[in-house]
Amino acid sequence: MERLNTFFGRHVWAQVLLVVLLGWAVIMLMSPGEPALVVLLRAAVTSVGAVAVLLVLRAGEKRAAGGSGDRLVALDRRLRHGELPSSSAERKAMLDLAEQRLRRTRHRRPALVVLWLMYALFVAAPLLLGEVRQALVCGLLGAVVLPLLTWQGGRQVRRLREVRDTLRKGADGADADGEAPAAREPLEQRDHRRSSSDG
Repeated sequence: MERLNTFFGRHVWAQVLLVVLLGWAVIMLMSPGEPALVVLLRAAVTSVGAVAVLLVLRAGEKRAAGGSGDRLVALDRRLRHGELPSSSAERKAMLDLAEQRLRRTRHRRPALVVLWLMYALFVAAPLLLGEVRQALVCGLLGAVVLPLLTWQGGRQVRRLREVRDTLRKGADGADADGEAPAAREPLEQRDHRRSSSDG
């Protein structure tokens, strides 16, 4: 899984291709009689907005990470695992990246409510029109994807807040040479130890 995350982090074209192929697969399931090439073209056209958003977000994150795609991938991996770098420059870049992602998620809860409501309407509309197959595909997809997105999003926000708070405290305790103190226990281990002690 880690290799897959690194691969997608390094290659934006792979993320774009994945978005298009997922759209193609969903449309093919809902409308199996249509030509595959026509559906693929439609998926590519309808994915333009998502691809544009992806590229804009990545450009902003690259700036926060120092302008390098490789550095962004390395910081992203550290963020996922709660590993804090020892050098003050990398800690500053990680703090900037964490704060940028937290700013984007500040309206997460209202957005999730709207997303769930929109998806419910998206499932109900074909059902009311008698298109049971489309409603079934959309319903099954939503039953898997929406809870996963909600859980994973909440987990990421908690991790980002922990990293941000830890890095802010570490910035206050930096030594005279400008080097931050050694990285604390990785947050994943701390979370595991905390849950074990609660049990």
